[in-house]
Amino acid sequence: MSRLEPAIVTCAPDGTPLSERYGDVYHSADSGPGQARHVFLGGNGLPGRWRGRDAFVVLETGFGLGLNFLATWDAWRRDGSRPGRLDYIAIEKHPLARDDLATVLARYPEFGDLARRLAERWPSPLPGTHRRDFGGVVLTVVFDDIASALARLSAAADAVYLDGFAPARNPDMWTPAVLRTVARRMRTGATCATWSTARAVRDALSEAGVACELRPGFGHKREMLAGTLVRSARSRHPATRTREPYPEQHAIIVGAGLAGASAAASLAARGWRTTIIEAASAPATGASSLWAGSVHPLIARDDSRLARLSRAAFLHALDAWREREREGHTAAWRRCGVLQLARRPGNESGWRAAIESLGFPPEFVRLVEQPEACALSGIEVGRPGLWFPEGGYACAPRVVRAWLDAALAHPGSRLVASTRVERIERAHDLWNAIDASGATIAAAPVVVLANANDLARMSPVALPLRSVRGQVTYVPSDDRPAPRSVVIGNGYVLPPVDGRIVTGSSYDLESAEPAPTVEAHAGNLARLGELAPALAAGLDPRTLDGGVGFRAVASDRMPIVGALGDPANTDQPPGRYAIGAFASRGLTWAALMGEFLASTIEGDPLPIESDLAEAIDPARFVRRARRRAGGQ
Repeated sequence: MSRLEPAIVTCAPDGTPLSERYGDVYHSADSGPGQARHVFLGGNGLPGRWRGRDAFVVLETGFGLGLNFLATWDAWRRDGSRPGRLDYIAIEKHPLARDDLATVLARYPEFGDLARRLAERWPSPLPGTHRRDFGGVVLTVVFDDIASALARLSAAADAVYLDGFAPARNPDMWTPAVLRTVARRMRTGATCATWSTARAVRDALSEAGVACELRPGFGHKREMLAGTLVRSARSRHPATRTREPYPEQHAIIVGAGLAGASAAASLAARGWRTTIIEAASAPATGASSLWAGSVHPLIARDDSRLARLSRAAFLHALDAWREREREGHTAAWRRCGVLQLARRPGNESGWRAAIESLGFPPEFVRLVEQPEACALSGIEVGRPGLWFPEGGYACAPRVVRAWLDAALAHPGSRLVASTRVERIERAHDLWNAIDASGATIAAAPVVVLANANDLARMSPVALPLRSVRGQVTYVPSDDRPAPRSVVIGNGYVLPPVDGRIVTGSSYDLESAEPAPTVEAHAGNLARLGELAPALAAGLDPRTLDGGVGFRAVASDRMPIVGALGDPANTDQPPGRYAIGAFASRGLTWAALMGEFLASTIEGDPLPIESDLAEAIDPARFVRRARRRAGGQ
């Protein structure tokens, strides 16, 4: 993704908001909200066209000040026949900063609380896809160049708002190639509307299969353009997929750790009933049982898929957990900042180049020299590092409990503990979870395998998973200098959590030992000594307590989330999914992966780019094996 350059908004002589970059106004001088309602809602036949629908998808090219979104949200909340879910997808190359957006939106008091809620949760100007669920209205905003964003968008729109700056001033938004791709992201019968009546725009839309007509314009503009997709632009892109015709919204989820709990909560938010089956006597066992863990993204000079996905997951988790706090739930996490130390002096040059080339703002990450690193962390460290001010730590068992509470609040949902699923079988269009005695534990049209290292045993396709034992060490915080922030490097250490300083973690590939060992404690203390020598001094590994979790790790270190099956077999039964392989980043991955899985099951627009979806697809290993075999 390219470097983001935030928008700078000034005013035209008549007071209309103006883009300095493009020398064009953001909306008609007659009225921004009026233009939104007449051109974009009216041009797409809204709200009438969404009535009687369970879900409806709007795609906008150019979010700008957000007035079209706010007008659509306002129309939705006033409509008693509205769909239960309205997905609004917007692409913006030059987003406003949060404070600037709040200032500009204050000029439109008619949107009141909607504008305030949008500004409060507006993403930082970081490249990628950002999702915000406002309770029935789901905003997915993509900060990227229009061509790049459309190419990697997984959605099928029912209505399109074409709202870039004027074609003469911003031609990249209106090329025939861009408008063809827009058409490929529309369902047959979908509509589009724009204030622009340029002949080149009409011709490009017509060539893409859109039947266009001129209609009366808004204010001083005589005409506008509206159209309907009558000839589908054929595409193999996942945007053309439709949701599975499941007979009921009921899913079996095998596993009640971070993966299973996040999937259950995201499905419950869409009205699904879940039966969660856990082999242990209680939720949050395995890797999810560890006392606490760090939450932070990765930075890479090439902004690799792993770095992009970790950034998206980190930002999604921050927003999701903040919303839980606003709703009055007890915080299961702490934003204390994360300091990532360079492995050795001079190693920070790659980070500096990445931050400069990608344009990351300091509220996301910045490079700090050794004296400031000491001041921020509250302990003596010997190297410079990256400072993530919004990072911190979370308590996995509490996060799991919060998600399970949300899922189990749905009528008919239940948790079945102390029960191991031996196999799953398909019968009468339902998946049956079978125990060792052959009895059916539950039956549902959808089954989600979230059972960590046991996932491979029940998968219909080969999944190269390894079980990695991770041991953490608990250091009493009474008599030693405790860090104020998370500090990570070759290992990590957290601030005191309920009187314990958590440090770790071992990475034991072959061990199946369930209890903490002195040897692993000694290894953790050695890593702690590299991070913070004063904190590790005088500790005896034989006297310390700790915890053990077994992580599921895929061969490419990426999560495994999506439909399970052979992509070459079109006759396989639907409704079988997986979520897991979070390795040592479960607290960072979980919230976004649960949302991604629920979106996949429901056929909603995806919350990440299509290339990232492919990178976590369980079928990727089958495809790679076939490519290797074909090359031999």
